[in-house]
Amino acid sequence: MSAADAVGRPATAIDLPALAALDAACFGNPWSLEDYRQELTRSFARLHVVEVAGVLVGMSCSWVVGDEAHLLRIATSCGERRRGRGRALLRGVLDHATAAGCQQVLLEVASSNEAALALYAAFGFVPIGRRNGYYAHPPDDAIVMRRVLSHAPSANHSD
Repeated sequence: MSAADAVGRPATAIDLPALAALDAACFGNPWSLEDYRQELTRSFARLHVVEVAGVLVGMSCSWVVGDEAHLLRIATSCGERRRGRGRALLRGVLDHATAAGCQQVLLEVASSNEAALALYAAFGFVPIGRRNGYYAHPPDDAIVMRRVLSHAPSANHSD
């Protein structure tokens, strides 16, 4: 993976159909194309994508509000998993939150999503709560996780 692949780029309106398709392939309760269009208009939202050979294979959506960041979505296409793309997207979210002066990053993850739980734990996220029945398709609880940020970019850490 090249440095450009690892960093990705900000999403644009041209990416909307591919974002909605990736979301539908990865999540039981997908966001619509219109949901992604709204994220592009929010000043506090960061929507980033990764492409391989012109095909969108990964994305992350996060918000920075005050001194807190929230990871709303992160996904890679099935054929591109376990290649470091999700890690690169998550690292980008953490670096952006740190640069924005955030004190912490929060997220929710399905309690049955062992791969995501392991990824977040590897990046220093810890469980701080549980939301029973949070996900409907398929039914699952959400684990609320938090990472407290130091104010050095995560690229300088060994995560």
